[in-house]
Amino acid sequence: MPSLYVRHNSLSLKQGEIISNLVEFKLQTSEVKSVNDVYKTAKFDSITHAYVIVVSQDCDLDWDYKARSERASEDKLLAHILFCALFPLDEVRSRSGLKSELWKRVKQNQDERYHHLDEALLISAEQCTNESIAAIHKMSSEDFHKKHETGEIVPELIADFKTTFSLPTEFTYWLVSTGQANRRGALFPPYLEDFMHRLYGFLGRVATPDFQGK
Repeated sequence: MPSLYVRHNSLSLKQGEIISNLVEFKLQTSEVKSVNDVYKTAKFDSITHAYVIVVSQDCDLDWDYKARSERASEDKLLAHILFCALFPLDEVRSRSGLKSELWKRVKQNQDERYHHLDEALLISAEQCTNESIAAIHKMSSEDFHKKHETGEIVPELIADFKTTFSLPTEFTYWLVSTGQANRRGALFPPYLEDFMHRLYGFLGRVATPDFQGK
């Protein structure tokens, strides 16, 4: 049964939306000694994320877009959009040195740091009907993989919850509107709820002091 991502008609970004080729700039600080030096000689390293997922809440994203369209007050503006980077399976395994038993846990979403996303078919918002989804779920493996040729498939990916980052909202929309970053599709319920609960469960960890022997 194919997994699904939905191409939204929404002008605002959506929670759980997959974006490809998103560029992040990181300030170089190794050769500067003060903020004044940064003002004078700022240099940046660019990081192109092949895939990311939007993890800011839908209500915040929606109100922000309305505020930018002058349909809501400025106090609704969202300064940054929060993302989590997504990686091909082989990259995560080679980078992390995960052994077979740990890798099995990662792929089964039993490791708290990672979330595995199956390759998924992109569908339009208009196709989100019970009849259309039922027909898609009956699709043969051969027909499903033919969709690769037309770019209608998002590949199998791993989210590493330690790679969350944010970008200024205005910069993000500029990348998207100029075609330098591409909106692919959003996680289909209940996969979105599962992903978000696991992400914020990881980010919500609180260290407790160890008083033993003290």
